[in-house]
Amino acid sequence: MRKLFFFIFIFFISLLVKDHPAVESIDMADYCYVPPSIGQIASPNVLFVIDVSGSMSWCAYNPENNRQDCCSSSTGCGWTYKGTEEGYFNPDKLYERQFISIPNVGNGYVWVETTGTETTCPKRASNIDTSKKYKGACLNFIYMTRVDLVRWAITGGKLDSCTSNDPKRCDPELYGQPAANLSCDSYGCVLESESGIKVKVPWARIYDSLTFQFRSLTLQPRLGVMFYSGTGVRSNKVHVGDFTSSASFDGVNPYKNLIAAINYESPSGATPTAPALWDAYNYFAQNSPKYGGFTPQSGSGDQWRNPMYQCVDENNNGVCEGSELKLVPCAKNFVILLTDGQWNYGGYPVTSTCKIDTGYEPNSADPVVPAYWLHKKGFTNAPTGISSYVEAVYGIGLWLGGTGEKSLKQVAMYGAFDRTKTWPDALSSYPQTSCSYVDDCCSTTNCGKGSSCATLPTSSSDWDKDGDGKPDTFYSASDATEIKEAVKTAIFDILRRASSGSTVATLASRTGISSLVIQPYFYPKYQREDGTELGWLGFLRSFWIDLSQNLREDTVEKFILNILNTIDKIFQFVIVDDQTKTAVLQGGTDTCQLQEVKEISELKAVFDSGCWLANIDTSSRNIKYNKNGVLTDFTTTEASTLATVWQSIDSTVDSTKAGCIIRYLRGEDLSGDATCKTLSYVQRPRELNIQSFCGINQTKTWKLGDIIHSTPSVVSDQPVNIYHIKYGDSTYAEFIRQDSYKNRPSLTFVGANDGMLHAFRVGTIVNQANLEKPSKLQNSPTDTGTDKIGREEWAFIPKNAIPYLIWYGKSDYCHVPTVDYRTLVVDAKVDGTWKTLLVGAMGFGGKALSSYSSSVFVLDITDPLNPSLLWEKSLDDQTLTLSFPAVTKIGSSWYVVTGTGPSSPDGTSFSSSTKIYFLNIRDGTLAKDFTLSLSSNIYAATGDIMPVDVDFDYSDDAIYFGLYGLKSGKTWGMFYRIVVKNGLASATVSKAIDLETFKTSTYNEAPPVFAAPTFTKDEYGNLWVFFGTGRYLAQADKTIAYKNYLIGYKDPCWGGSCSNTYSKTNLTDTTSVTVQATVTEIKKLCSCSGSSCGLVDVVYDTTPISSIQEVTRGWYYELTGEAIISQPAIFGGVLDALSFAPPANICAYEGNSNLLALYYKSGTAYPRPVVLSSLATSGTQGTVTVYPKISLGRGVPPLGNPFQITTGISSREYTKFIQVSAGIVLRVEQQVATGYESRFISWIEK
Repeated sequence: MRKLFFFIFIFFISLLVKDHPAVESIDMADYCYVPPSIGQIASPNVLFVIDVSGSMSWCAYNPENNRQDCCSSSTGCGWTYKGTEEGYFNPDKLYERQFISIPNVGNGYVWVETTGTETTCPKRASNIDTSKKYKGACLNFIYMTRVDLVRWAITGGKLDSCTSNDPKRCDPELYGQPAANLSCDSYGCVLESESGIKVKVPWARIYDSLTFQFRSLTLQPRLGVMFYSGTGVRSNKVHVGDFTSSASFDGVNPYKNLIAAINYESPSGATPTAPALWDAYNYFAQNSPKYGGFTPQSGSGDQWRNPMYQCVDENNNGVCEGSELKLVPCAKNFVILLTDGQWNYGGYPVTSTCKIDTGYEPNSADPVVPAYWLHKKGFTNAPTGISSYVEAVYGIGLWLGGTGEKSLKQVAMYGAFDRTKTWPDALSSYPQTSCSYVDDCCSTTNCGKGSSCATLPTSSSDWDKDGDGKPDTFYSASDATEIKEAVKTAIFDILRRASSGSTVATLASRTGISSLVIQPYFYPKYQREDGTELGWLGFLRSFWIDLSQNLREDTVEKFILNILNTIDKIFQFVIVDDQTKTAVLQGGTDTCQLQEVKEISELKAVFDSGCWLANIDTSSRNIKYNKNGVLTDFTTTEASTLATVWQSIDSTVDSTKAGCIIRYLRGEDLSGDATCKTLSYVQRPRELNIQSFCGINQTKTWKLGDIIHSTPSVVSDQPVNIYHIKYGDSTYAEFIRQDSYKNRPSLTFVGANDGMLHAFRVGTIVNQANLEKPSKLQNSPTDTGTDKIGREEWAFIPKNAIPYLIWYGKSDYCHVPTVDYRTLVVDAKVDGTWKTLLVGAMGFGGKALSSYSSSVFVLDITDPLNPSLLWEKSLDDQTLTLSFPAVTKIGSSWYVVTGTGPSSPDGTSFSSSTKIYFLNIRDGTLAKDFTLSLSSNIYAATGDIMPVDVDFDYSDDAIYFGLYGLKSGKTWGMFYRIVVKNGLASATVSKAIDLETFKTSTYNEAPPVFAAPTFTKDEYGNLWVFFGTGRYLAQADKTIAYKNYLIGYKDPCWGGSCSNTYSKTNLTDTTSVTVQATVTEIKKLCSCSGSSCGLVDVVYDTTPISSIQEVTRGWYYELTGEAIISQPAIFGGVLDALSFAPPANICAYEGNSNLLALYYKSGTAYPRPVVLSSLATSGTQGTVTVYPKISLGRGVPPLGNPFQITTGISSREYTKFIQVSAGIVLRVEQQVATGYESRFISWIEK
């Protein structure tokens, strides 16, 4: 049986009922924030198909020696009583039979818990002396039938009052409600076995059953059930979503009808497994049933019959009103088949049979055929016309062996293999093997044919990822505990599959360094194999980029790039059935054939720093915090000092408790620590088996917190800036040529919501004179070892992050951001000395708490292994540092520039004044601030800031930024410039673009500006400024009630000669301009989907139909229902920007990203397509329309700069790596505009 690991990524968060100690003066809930990019996912549809044939009434533990009925021999039937048998009776308790009053039933004999002397367990039921006392395990051994154990596992057991299929008589959770007639009281409930034995059971055992466990899950599966026996499906059934009628939905008790149905249904008859699965197929397809199954939806008033509709309880009244049934076609479908026998009826009409041929193919008696139809062939849901399929059919074999088990394994394989294949593994059809004996069916020559006679093929990852020789969705169970674990495991695996389609490893960002791509990501939720939910796990890993700009695994030799013969595999990110996966190619760069599709977590990374941290002992971590401006070891020796910080939240925190919190934050598991384990601040579990992530079968504490908005920055032996080239600065050239600079190891810096800025060693890439192995990674330029690659060298906790970390280990932790933003590495002069500095910000972290709030900090990382703190500073208005700091040089002085942020991370509250701060880079002191002149009804925050040196005199001339906020409660934005050409003392502030002029009568809101602008100069010396409008901070931002724009204009005012404000009428509307050209050359590129890879034609060269119309002042491109939240980039005459369309409904997941690629002078598409994609043109022959925008698919763009540009195979081609939140790094081939091959100026970097 497969090793069971499963993870679920939940993309909404529900705050549980929280434990608030009276001493807590500040509520954690006020500081919780989950970004809107973490979207909801649809609850999966799960249909139980349960065998209630006659054999389900046989004794589970003590049948006759032929495994049938119940043992009747006084000497026993060969089954050993173990004393641990589970069931209705607590196996460890002693019982005696008493005549008592049974609530809502009357008086009767009931086994109740007692004390005294245990009687030896007899061999058969008739030898039970009802005047004696017996152990619960004995009574389970004697009395429990198979159906009893299924009920015990799923519902807790059948109530004695369950004499009709009515939740008010059969569902114990309704106890105490009006009209409930249950055999329950304050102690518990009286259960009745299938053979009529009654036992009183405490509530704790009832509520330990699976349906009650599922109620507490953040993502609840939608359950339904159908029962089969005889010749088909029984009349008692429950639609997915727990519907039996339009008014039967109960948001408080979401499984009450399923519980009642399972408790009520009794076994009898034959085993028509295939007819049951055919009617499961008909149910999902909403066809009329053939074998007694579900009645399909007939119109607009009974959508509850259709599993594609889900109830969205919008008014939270616990019932489903007609308008609250919403179409949710993205919800994944699953079937769980529980059976204890060999199929022996089927076809149409139904007849006794043991052959797949009966009714073949559309009514085949072999359940392997409908399993294949459900999973691979799929169906069209008749009322909606939407095509879908069942993600997986799970087969749970109850007391199976022989041909029944053989058949169920085939059903599980055909019902859950890799859908990118036509058949499982190397098979090409259904099983056609014949045999001469089939259990419970036939025993003549070749009387059987199909799944009952066929053996499984050799293990394949198509259906057996763990390689144990059994299908991954097959489970075997022969006692109560095994049944419970099998169903639980199946459900948790379903939740993993259901949730893996949404933000599956959210890509925070990535940074290119030579031929590596560094990818941080996180899991909001991860479910351990025991069902425990872990939250907010962070990861950081790396992959190769070869000389042809292909992404590659580290498949062959660790830390060596292999590109010939035995190679590191090329891969592309793809979306498969709404899940982010990777298509791994066969061969090298000259092939384009799919080898396999892998989960993202299955890729072999060059290094994985999350795994390194998981394996490291906490005592060896080098964690520093800002103690009065000095980096100080974050250890328990600082407990007394830090206790005073946390006392502002909990006055009972002393040095002992503070020591526990420190140990937890360092990564210790304190669940067994006598001193700390009862402290609520260290009880959130982080321990998991790291096999699926790290390939090590060990349980470790996962130490790295989630990385959401933090973009890694890199320092290495290469120059950070190009002052020696751009400005001829010889002092800088001398600085970067020092051995101490040239021998620096490469480190990447990334913030996480564990409160730390982490410094991980990337390693140094060394080129080799070896065509097969052109590059390798080593510890540093002077250390050829590899043992340090990926490790955490140090971590830094800002002073202002410390208060919030008291909540990090709470069991009800609700995600409190701390160090959750981008970082910037820059070389700058400090007091006349060159230094390499890291500028960081808490960003979304640090909502004002007493005297603490979000901060900006600067570390000296000239020696990256031994950092020092220059300063840390909060803004005087205590707003968030979401205006990403820029470093600017004005004259000979260096400054960090930032602005007022929102007061809350969702951007819904703001300070009463908006400021721009110039901070001295050496110590953070305020050099100058500017208070923007806004009307009294405007409250706004500053977007990202960008300086520009237009005249290349080594001093920035102007700084540009936008605002976002509210005006009289409506969305508002503006775009500004600060001219510093003549020095900071004489700087002037003015509006550059008046976005109020972009309002219309229909869209009466000024678009906000969150992202930084970008710049270029044309051949006439004109400064072009480009920026996009939009914001995406709160759930409300998913609805955009205004127009957004991509704007490009020439600004003559950068030098202070003017302070013009431009309006919409000064700019040209290029939104609807169509650009056409005649195709003269095409090119073939390798493109992969989830099922194949192949060469596709893209337009490479054209002849324009008409000349490009350049604009006079500037242009705007209008966006409806889209926003721009990341910085545009300009290269080779092409302006690229990512626009984002938020999700319109639950099935839109995170929403979708688009790439705008415009000629910068015209704001239109360029006649020669600048994006080499089949989506860039209307065709590939003759006259085509060149599109200004192409879809990149699912995902949210990151904040900041989303692009990494690498050189291409010619001077006109280049490659962009673009990140989006669906866990995808997109590789986009582009080419420059004609004439811009080698003469383009841009400000992508200083």
